[in-house]
Formats: sequence, C-alpha cells, structure tokens
Amino acid sequence: MLLWLFGTTQIAFSAPKIPEIISENGLIYCTNASGFSFNPQTADAGTNMNVVTEQIYNKLFEPHNNSAKVEPSLAQSYTISTDGKFITIHLRKGVQFHHTPWFTPTRNLNADDVVFSLNRVLGHNTALPEFATNDNEKVKRQYQIFHELAKKSRFPYFESVKLSQKIKQVESVDPYTVKIELFAPDASVLSHLASQYAVILSQEYALQLNADDNLSQLDELPVGTGAYQVKDYFRSQYIRLQRNSHYWSKKPSIPHIVIDLSTDRMGRLAKFFNNECQIASFPEPSQLGLLKNNDEHFQMTMTDGMNLSYLAFNFLRPSMQDVETRRAIAQAINRERIIKHIYYDTATIANRIIPPVSWASSNSLHGFKYNYDPEQAKTVLQDKNLKLEMWVVDQEQVYNPSPIKMAEMIKSDLAKVGVKVKVRSVSRNFLMKNLNNKTEDYDLILSGWLTSSLDPDSFLRPILSCNTTNEITNLSNWCSPKFDNLLDLALISNNTELRAADYYSAQQEILTELPIFPISNVKRLLISNAKIRGIEVTPFGNIYFEKLSIRGHK
Repeated sequence: MLLWLFGTTQIAFSAPKIPEIISENGLIYCTNASGFSFNPQTADAGTNMNVVTEQIYNKLFEPHNNSAKVEPSLAQSYTISTDGKFITIHLRKGVQFHHTPWFTPTRNLNADDVVFSLNRVLGHNTALPEFATNDNEKVKRQYQIFHELAKKSRFPYFESVKLSQKIKQVESVDPYTVKIELFAPDASVLSHLASQYAVILSQEYALQLNADDNLSQLDELPVGTGAYQVKDYFRSQYIRLQRNSHYWSKKPSIPHIVIDLSTDRMGRLAKFFNNECQIASFPEPSQLGLLKNNDEHFQMTMTDGMNLSYLAFNFLRPSMQDVETRRAIAQAINRERIIKHIYYDTATIANRIIPPVSWASSNSLHGFKYNYDPEQAKTVLQDKNLKLEMWVVDQEQVYNPSPIKMAEMIKSDLAKVGVKVKVRSVSRNFLMKNLNNKTEDYDLILSGWLTSSLDPDSFLRPILSCNTTNEITNLSNWCSPKFDNLLDLALISNNTELRAADYYSAQQEILTELPIFPISNVKRLLISNAKIRGIEVTPFGNIYFEKLSIRGHK
C-alpha cells in the first residue's frame, strides 16, 4: 500500500528535491536518521528518538516543567486511589485521529484506543471483536491473530523499565474513562506514561490492518492525533509533514515541515550555512566556533540533558570483579580531557549517575572518590599486568558523538598506568547477538544511556538492576539486591523528597561498588535561523513544531 509514498523501493536514485513551497513557506529541520522509527513504542531504549514522532502523536501526559509532576495531554484529568494501586484517567473529548490517504477515522479518540495502546506494549490480551472468515471456517477472535503477530514485535523501553511488572490491568470504565490497576503503588508509572515512547494509537486503524493481515503497517504508516501528520517519506533522506487540519489544540503556525535525515554532523552545519535548513540538531561540536562569525543570523539553544556516557565493567570477567581494580581504572581516566576534545565543552563531567537536570540528582554527593589521579592508579595497577578488551559500539549517539576516539583516549590513559587495552569496534547487532548467546567477552565496554523521563527509575533500573543483567541495557551484568531494594523503596511514596533520599542511597551504592564509571552529561543543543521563534529544547532533545513561528511569514 502506497509504496511510492514511503520510498521503499530499492532502485538506486537520488532523493527528489524538496518542493519550493517548503523552502518559501515552511521549515526544514536537519537531523540524523539514527534510531529513527515511526512508532516510538518499538524504538530502542536508550537511543535518541527523532523529533518526528513528537509531532505525529500525543501521549496521555506530558512532563511538567522538568519536575516530578506530569500534566494532562490526551488525558483531561486523573485521580490516584488512596492505596496508590488504581489510577483513573478521564480522557479529553473531541480529539480526532489523522485523516490520511491510507486511513480515514470514523470516530474520535476514546478509551478503547488507550486500552489498546497500553495493552499492546504490556503484552496483555485486548478484547477485540469476532469476525467470520470468508471460507466459513470456525469463527476466530481477532485478538488471537493480533497477539500472534504482536509477539514478533518488541517494545524495548517498556521492557527495560519492566512496565508489565508494574501494571496489572488496563480497562475502560466508560467511553472516556480508563482505569489502570497496579500490582503495587508505584510513583514512576505516570512518568512512564508521559515518556515519548507511550504514544496513543488508533485501535480502529489496527483493526482495519489486522483484518487485512497487514498489522506491520501500524508501525510504518503512522496515524496519530498530533499537530502534524506525514505527507511523504523518502527513506533515509527526508520526511515531509503537513499541518493537521483536525488538530484538537491550538493550530500550528507553520503549515509545512521537512525533517532532513540525510546528513552527518558536518553536513548539517554545511546545509545550515547554505540556508538549506533553518534548524540543525546535534551539530559537530568542534565546528561551533564557526558560528561566532554569524551572530546576527543564528541563535543557539542549549539545555542540560537527561543522559549519561559511561564505561561499564563486565562483572562476568574475573579481572573486573576486584573493586580496587575498578576504582584504580576510574582514577586513571582523564575525563576533563575527554570533555575538551570529544565534546568541546558542550558537556560536563559526570560525578553522579543521575544527571543534574533530574529532580532526584543530589549535589551533596561530594565524596566522589574517582577524580583523575594517575599516580594513585599506577600504585594499584602497574604490577597487575592487566590485558583488557574494550568493546565500543561504533555508532554516533547523543551522549557520545565520537565513540572510537573516546575509546582510544581511554586506552591511552590506561597505558600510562600499566594497563594494556585492545579496543574492538562492534556493531549494535553484533553486541545484541553475543548478549543473547551469553558470549560477550569484553572486560570493558563504552556505553551510555538517555531517557525521555526525568524520573530516576527509568534511568537507573534499566542499566543496573538485577532484572536486566545480560541484556542490552545492563552491560556491566551487575546485580545488587541492596540496590534493587532501594529502587523499589523509592517507588512506594509520591513524596519527591523521600524518593530523592532513596535515590541518593542508590547512587552511593553504585559509586562504592562501581559497576559503571560515569564520564559525561551532554547538553542538548540546536542551532537555528534567527527568524525562528518559539524554540524550547527539552532535556530529552525534543522541540514542538506547533509552538514555532517564522518572523515575517504569515
């Protein structure tokens, strides 16, 4: 269906030129294609979600001013029962799904869509209607077919935070009321429902596709309720969005948006200087000095990010099981030099695990023991004759724009204290295959994490809890029942001060045992034409096109 629209043909030809209507009366946003997915439910956890889905879909909630609170979006209001185990959500009325060439909705958003969307990622059966097959075979239930196909899909973010172990049941009370039952009180659930992964899909669209045995299209031809909808897509080149004429909230000012996916960091800067895009994300840090000569023509927007780059020690390797060795390796790494030569001062040294932008980050963690001290590290390491293998996924990420270069810098630092390191560049697929087969034989691995929630549960649990050992998120394979207990305690209360105290203790446990060594927190950065108004970058790197306007354009 509509293969021409989405550029799925394999014939080699150059991407079509962006229409003049976009150049003259629209906006072009240059970014990269890493981690791109039209359905954020299925996107890899801990990778950068592209800006596209934030425009196409809405969630029940949005984060509120970088705090622990959420504010309703598709939800009109919500209540939590006194025992903390039931969340009742009252939905906004009059919200329409996109009208597209591949789907025309016959009804507005209601509780069925919310139940369907949440049950899909939880792996719960959804009561879908019965239908008879054409050949008069036994009547089947659609949900049986749906779940056979759904088993082939993975929802990495929700799996990483173990959402199915938090939410027991989702059901509709009436057409505009949804009740969520939890296994136990959990203060993180609303934040997970406000993350960029928790979009609400159309159940009616899914039923239509399922009846045609074409459910995969749900993740490929998007239908949402957001301010913009997809006009066309040329794979790995660009996505063209048009204003949703049925949008339930304030009408966006800019009618046409193009997301240019075709360039790397240097290419984005070149296009920006040539006025081929009005906004460029993740520009090459080493080239930011070039912008100083064009102050009146551009603006730079920077905010602290909810991310962390780190070096993980593989606890399955005997050489990494000695805490004094891990501490000495940490002391041997010159993070200040990394900040200067990898990030060009667009990042800060991470002296804690939870990024400073989070409400639960503690400035009182002054007793950090691993400041750069190569002489002290040498007294511990020089006689150990360590020969270590460090893996690095050679893929540019927000938290690490130059992973191979960083790995070589760490290798150089460790050589100075008597540790020989072999750097091995691997693909993400290679890493996942070895983790699945339990054949990962690295001693160290350079990695990182980012989230779309300021809640620490989504930051700490995926990368360090016992439930995630031997998974793509917990690369240290560390398991501490004490640490897990602190995470669980932090979910019982909605009091942020009490929760922050538990997360303080959890961070102390990490910094004492040192399964990972924090390196940097990266600032989220955009450069834009001075004519663009209304840019606000979230700690997750998102901007909302519906809030933008172009000076001088009607």
